[in-house]
Amino acid sequence: MIIGFDFDRVLFRTDEFKEFLDQEIEGFLEEYPSEGNYDPEEHSERLDIEVERIYKVLDDADKFLYRDVEKLEQLRDDFKIVIVSRGDPYFQERKIENSGILEHVDGFYIVEDGMKDEVGIDFLVDDWQKELDRVKVPGYLMDREEENMNDLIKFLRENLE
Repeated sequence: MIIGFDFDRVLFRTDEFKEFLDQEIEGFLEEYPSEGNYDPEEHSERLDIEVERIYKVLDDADKFLYRDVEKLEQLRDDFKIVIVSRGDPYFQERKIENSGILEHVDGFYIVEDGMKDEVGIDFLVDDWQKELDRVKVPGYLMDREEENMNDLIKFLRENLE
């Protein structure tokens, strides 16, 4: 069984990372799009900066991984664990790679506009109900303010094995 994990807000402290970006790049959040996929090229134009300034901040992505993601290792004997993330492919790939998460999962996929289950997952863990409603596979809505990786692992062991 392949379990797909959303990256942002499930494995990665995205809101804190955005605040960090705003500290490093003046006006970052003021010009950040309120909806739709993030496009660093368009954002850099609105900020009137070189896009490489945005990409450079991704070097610090490892500081924003949730501390309990290493517990995913407990699942890897029974499940294939992959990241299924949405967004600009180059930006998301660099953020995922620089975060250090790849040592705890079996790979990753980035979808821009499609459904997250089109990459062949059997189950999706996401923080957004809209994403879970879009897919044809069962899923788990994870609220990181209320839950941690232990809660999720318990749920998966009780319901998927």
